[in-house]
Parts: sequence; C-alpha cells; structure tokens
Amino acid sequence: MTATQTPEPVYHTKGEIERETLAVYRRAQSYGWGDGMAEQAAAEFYAYQMAELKKRQGSEIRSVCAWCGAHIGGPVNAPPERTSHGICARCRRTVEAELGMEVTA
Repeated sequence: MTATQTPEPVYHTKGEIERETLAVYRRAQSYGWGDGMAEQAAAEFYAYQMAELKKRQGSEIRSVCAWCGAHIGGPVNAPPERTSHGICARCRRTVEAELGMEVTA
C-alpha cells in the first residue's frame, strides 16, 4: 500500500458484509453496469469478504481458566487447537487465599 492508498475496510460480521454487498451492487448499477455485471461484482465482493472473515475468526484464540474451565476471552466456539489457558478472577482469588500470596498469570 502506498501513502496515497487508503486501507481496505475490515468487516467483523456477516451482517456488515451483506450490507456492504448491497452497496457494491447499487454502486455498480450507478456506474451504468448491467444487472449481470453488478451481480457479479457483488458476488465476488461477498465471497472474498466472507473468506477473509472466516480466516480472521479461525485465527483467534479462545482463553479458558486452567482451574475451572470457564471462558475468559476470545471466540466461544474456537477449536481445541486454538485454545490457551489462564486463570479466571474467581480461581485466582481462591488460589491466592490458599497460598497466602499474590498470583500473577
């Protein structure tokens, strides 16, 4: 990307992509493109953005408590190979009380 180019927007939900796909279709029609060309442009945009969204969602890591298994952060439905472990606030307080010292995680 050069200094004069603007970064491509990042869409975070399927709904955002669907709304922008409709905007792409309407914009293509406003350029005088026929329905077939406008539909093709919108379809290509939708397919590309959905693939990018899926890649981004697949790269996120879920974090769970190593003591109780509670969800701490990240996508809830991430696969096991995309899961990391930490300690939740409740378990941290329990461990600190049992050990009589502060736990850093």
